[in-house]
Amino acid sequence: MALEALSYDHTFWREKLPDAEKGLSLEMRLHLIFSLTMYLSVSVRQLMHWIFTTDIPSVFRRVSIFMGFFESEITPEAQFGPAMLFGLWRTRGRWPRAQSHLREMTIPCAHELALQDSNRLINNPHLQIKMKTLTIHKLRALLHPQKLIEVFKELAPFMWQILHTFCASPNNHRRRKAAEADAAAAALGPLDEDVPMPDLNSDDDEDWADDPNLESGESDPDSVPPHWGHEYVGFSRNPVFAILLSLSMLIFVRNRATNVLPLILGLFFKISGTSSRVVQMLSNAGICVSSDTIERLKVLISEDAIGLAVELITSGQVFFTIFDNINIFLRKSQQRLNNTDDMINATNCAIIGIDDVEPLTAADLAEKLALRGNRAKAKPTDILPTPEDDEIVGRSFVALIAEMIVAYCPGNREWEERKDIATAVAAMMPLDRPLPPVKTNARPFGVFDVNEGSKKGVVKVLQSVQERSTLSQKIWSSISRIFVGDWLTSNNLRGARRDRTDDVNAMERLEYADELSAPWHFALQATHMLMRTHYGHAVEDPASLAAHKGLLNRKWDVNKPNYAAAKSLIRHSLIARILHCVMVLQGFTLYSQLAGWSPTLEDIQTIALVISNDFATATAARKAQAAGDDWMAHSIYFIRDSLFFMLFEKAVSFADAGQLIRVLKYWGLAFRGVGQHNYARECAEVLVRWTYELPAKLRLALERSWFVNRFGKMGRFIPSDLYLEQLNYWVKRVYIASGAGVTIQYIIRKGSACVEAFRDISHMVANFFGDPDRARRHKEVKFQQDIEALVSEMQRLKFHVVSTKAHFVPAPPPKKISKKTTADTSPRSAVVDVFVKGSEEWNSKFNEFIRATTYDKELGYPLAPEAADTGSDVLRTGTAFDNSANPLTYETYADLHGNDGEGAMGAGALGGGDEFYGSE
Repeated sequence: MALEALSYDHTFWREKLPDAEKGLSLEMRLHLIFSLTMYLSVSVRQLMHWIFTTDIPSVFRRVSIFMGFFESEITPEAQFGPAMLFGLWRTRGRWPRAQSHLREMTIPCAHELALQDSNRLINNPHLQIKMKTLTIHKLRALLHPQKLIEVFKELAPFMWQILHTFCASPNNHRRRKAAEADAAAAALGPLDEDVPMPDLNSDDDEDWADDPNLESGESDPDSVPPHWGHEYVGFSRNPVFAILLSLSMLIFVRNRATNVLPLILGLFFKISGTSSRVVQMLSNAGICVSSDTIERLKVLISEDAIGLAVELITSGQVFFTIFDNINIFLRKSQQRLNNTDDMINATNCAIIGIDDVEPLTAADLAEKLALRGNRAKAKPTDILPTPEDDEIVGRSFVALIAEMIVAYCPGNREWEERKDIATAVAAMMPLDRPLPPVKTNARPFGVFDVNEGSKKGVVKVLQSVQERSTLSQKIWSSISRIFVGDWLTSNNLRGARRDRTDDVNAMERLEYADELSAPWHFALQATHMLMRTHYGHAVEDPASLAAHKGLLNRKWDVNKPNYAAAKSLIRHSLIARILHCVMVLQGFTLYSQLAGWSPTLEDIQTIALVISNDFATATAARKAQAAGDDWMAHSIYFIRDSLFFMLFEKAVSFADAGQLIRVLKYWGLAFRGVGQHNYARECAEVLVRWTYELPAKLRLALERSWFVNRFGKMGRFIPSDLYLEQLNYWVKRVYIASGAGVTIQYIIRKGSACVEAFRDISHMVANFFGDPDRARRHKEVKFQQDIEALVSEMQRLKFHVVSTKAHFVPAPPPKKISKKTTADTSPRSAVVDVFVKGSEEWNSKFNEFIRATTYDKELGYPLAPEAADTGSDVLRTGTAFDNSANPLTYETYADLHGNDGEGAMGAGALGGGDEFYGSE
């Protein structure tokens, strides 16, 4: 048990020493003390060890004074006591005989220990990566710099502590600020939290000022300080990063085989767009490997990625192949009259595994072939919504409206039990057959030097996939193979099969191929449909999207629209209309009253039901239009049509194939109504095929082929074609070579199959070194101000209340069919129900569709496809939305990325940005 005080106090020595001894000089007193140690046989080593290890307060206090640093003293010996001892030992001790010991023990303590640490690091096999044996699996296992920190601490404890002391010790400024903070905290007490504390990050000298929140992101009100900020108070950068990088540079310079962090950083710099010159400079400094090494690494990663995809193909597990065209301009600014086709037209591809489906066999293929032609039994009612569909959609609309009220109502953060309300509202959504949240086994297969935009191109892509898979044609064509793409891909594949009905074998007849159009392109077409139906004219129709676009001061060009901007406008307008309906039903006249509203769960459910019945049905719209109020009718149609889009997005985010197919029934009518006949027929193709021509196992596999879940989390599914579009974005925009390096050979060998591994590297390295994912996100800071502006304008115009004053919205005058005919000049309303219009057109087109697509066992497929359709000019707005071909572009990060279903209302499952996540 340690003593708390010296055993011999002043009383003991007062009795032992005569008074005459107390007046001795310092020299004589020191003689007396040392003679006592000799008399008691206590060595100097024992005495020093005891002095510096005992916990007795009186001794510890004096030792602390000896070990302290006194800046006010003049000489180094007086400033720091241990320096005096070292100086005395060096000048007065046995220096000639101690020189070798000084090199081996004191500069050990600097030299030998550092050398030992360095040797342990450069000889450790875990820090040495051999390029020939590197795989994606091993690379991903290395993508944890935190593990490197643990290894460095374990193998180089001395150097780690030296560098930690060097860079993590607080300077005079931080010590002074910390003292001021402690003094302020002691004076204010723990309860005075509203009084501002001294800022440890501030600096009195502006010349040395830097962003104090560089890593923490504290300029963002939603961010939180990094975990290391509590340990290193006042530091704007994590000292551990500097230590890790310093040690990595030192051992890499000493031995290039110790290359873990330089390899990761070199790949990170290169794939992030760092120029070759900068990479070369960083390599010379020992920070990363050379550009040539990175290029060799790209080849190895690409080959291994293709090998992983081949492994999945040959494993026996059910999988689907998704591919799409990828177009890349080459030196676009240098194109001339004689050089206008300088573009790469290739096809990107991915292999994606399907869970919970038994392997497909030759018997399943035979069963599918036996069902061909059964669509001849189809009736028009097969593609029309049933009363049961209407009932489920009605309940879904109530759930969606309630979710919007909870998510976006101003002042919702002040509601009592808001989280419980949100949970209860989310449970209101009807589910059909959602998939369990399992992480999808998705493996990029790389780019093919084939343009798949034609029947011939699709056939060549299928052959190229078969050849790269290493399977023979006989094995490849012996069972059903699922191929997913957009409408053009599916249509070309059907056309190629129709043309090859009498070919030599199953491989050439394409009997094994099961085409499937994926959901995201349906959503893209639905966005076009919404804009084409509801964009309108700002002056004549305040309920139009054009009016809301102008009110919100959106600057994007309607003749060159992009997907994210269109989707944003639609959702903003929908949210504002729903909130204004709440104001109307509650009798509020000011937006501030809505902000002060505090509803219960029952209140929200009741209001959502009323809004669904009175402001989101065709019956309510017809009543308003019959009363002469086109404004209100247009708003009701818009709310209904937009809710279908939200229902589709919700179905995708939870991989609910039943709900998705149900929405396709309604969209099949809407696409017909606005003249987008290709996707109207594609909706009918899915519905008829599901009903008459698919075995149960294949139908289940095809439904699984619609969805991809990167994270294995509930509500985080995205469409499989959106996943491929994201890969296309990374291939074309991010991981593309520069200058003359952009060739199809380079993309195939180094820049397509490896993009998933590149994304892992970029994500892990950036996040570890303090650059969080939110830096790539776009949040609309003034979201609530935009909603308030829209709601206030609706209140001013008295929307969602049938007006006694006529609000007629005229349609553009019809075009003349020929010089002999006279156009009808009678007034027509621009507000139409595209569902009704589409249903009328399907009455005359359904039998033609069945005739043009039905397989006959004796005659094969019909020779002539379905006749082309013409669209109506009632919805003409004079913008790019009038085109039947989709004008929406999707070339930016915001167009193709969201939060993969996570966040308010599941927004993001169909891409289009994630501006709504900060609004809850």
